[in-house]
Amino acid sequence: MAALWPRTGGPNPAIRTHMSRSPATRDRARALLTERFGHVDFHHGQWESMRAVLAGRDVVVVMPTGSGKSIIYQLAALLLPGLTVVVTPLIALMKDQHDKLTAQGVDSVAVHSHLTSPEAREAQRQIESGEGDILYVTPERFKDRDFFEHLLSRRVNLFVVDEAHCVSQWGHDFRPDYLTLGSVATRLGRPPLLALTATATSEVRTDIARQLGMRDPFVIVTGFARPNLRFEVRRTVNIGVKDASVEEILRTNEGSGVVYVATVKEAERIYNQLQERYSVGMYHGKMAAIDRKQIQDRFMADTVKVMIATNAFGLGIDKQDIRFVTHYHFPGSLEAYYQEAGRAGRDGRPAICTLLYRVEDRRIQSYFLGGKYPEVEEAARVALALERHPPNTPVPVDDIADQSGVPRRKARIVFTLLKRHGLVREHRGGSWERLAGNLTQVDLRHDLIDYEERRARDQEKLRAVINFAQTTQCRTRVILEYFGEPADPDWWCGNCDACDARRDWELRYRADIGAPSPAPRPERATV
Repeated sequence: MAALWPRTGGPNPAIRTHMSRSPATRDRARALLTERFGHVDFHHGQWESMRAVLAGRDVVVVMPTGSGKSIIYQLAALLLPGLTVVVTPLIALMKDQHDKLTAQGVDSVAVHSHLTSPEAREAQRQIESGEGDILYVTPERFKDRDFFEHLLSRRVNLFVVDEAHCVSQWGHDFRPDYLTLGSVATRLGRPPLLALTATATSEVRTDIARQLGMRDPFVIVTGFARPNLRFEVRRTVNIGVKDASVEEILRTNEGSGVVYVATVKEAERIYNQLQERYSVGMYHGKMAAIDRKQIQDRFMADTVKVMIATNAFGLGIDKQDIRFVTHYHFPGSLEAYYQEAGRAGRDGRPAICTLLYRVEDRRIQSYFLGGKYPEVEEAARVALALERHPPNTPVPVDDIADQSGVPRRKARIVFTLLKRHGLVREHRGGSWERLAGNLTQVDLRHDLIDYEERRARDQEKLRAVINFAQTTQCRTRVILEYFGEPADPDWWCGNCDACDARRDWELRYRADIGAPSPAPRPERATV
């Protein structure tokens, strides 16, 4: 077997092609799907994606939330020898997947910062001894040189990037740590790459493939429609009306829900206003990690019914029965909105997604967008601040941000650009060291000009959200067309407030002229 599965790149192409085309392979995959995961057959897109992986191709998968993207790599890992490495951004999601796989008899290992010392040693032993079909890691873990050296001793036959929109600098949730994943995969022998996401425009899909260094990837988009989600927009003229709307939603909706707000200050205000009368929790990025974990666990266990949260909450949260998601402020893009709203109704049952729209809220997102990317002068200040520290001496990014007067997010982006030029090195925990002097001599103008274009794109994305909130057209249709999925000219979802208004108008008009009721709306074609 060793001759057929060399260290670099998994099985040879002939073996992979035979596996992917063999009816016996599909039959075995379907049997494992039932035996280990309890599903009778594949959902649309699952087998097509898996077949491409088994053939050794790089693959980009865009599937709606709850459609079973994780099954693709989990099942492939059981069919392929060697190790499947899964990069995921959230420890909570990693732990949830790891626990479920263990219960299903799949040998998986999870390495993250929440492990106790004995747990961390056991995970390291498992990696070193060749145990585990699947290894879950966060992208930051690859900065740990000891961990990476142990991983290099393993044969990696599949490298998975979950929530892959995070790798795209055109995406709504870009994370600098994801930029290193292409080079990480290369050092691991360049196994096939599998990128998974629920929300990615054509532009973002192209950027994902480019950033990861994919080779002629197989791209599958199964559609963005979530028929069980009802979209509503409520016009709100002031904060008082918004607060009253939130209370009405909490009173009239049973089950779990999330209320998203744009700022920590508003999360705290709304939580304090509601906590004595409703079963609510609060979640934002400035809370201590242990407090965030405790409140998330309570929400997952239904001892807290509603979470008042910033966008720090929810990426990858696998709670199937969320019945409503309310946006107190509109986010900065339709990708972000659809990702957050899509956390409702993952069990396929009806759920309501409500946006409380106030045009003045645009300045909140404009403020966030204004602080997103560094300018040339800010990049120079970060470089000069780092030059004041001796070379080969790790310095916390927060110290450099304070000394340069540049926000932490922007400072991290500058460090990432300097890293591309081989001038700095990153350490676990957010520290950086410079490897050379005269950091300001490197020409970052081209990189920073790219960010000017991104600023313009961000403004376009913000305008798309506002258009979604203000439109009188079918809201589902607006979302689908934004993601490049055109609908039939006569199609409308019949499950949003805009469609309700259209239906009511037609009924009144036909009643006025004595015409019969309209014919049933055409069903959307499914693939």
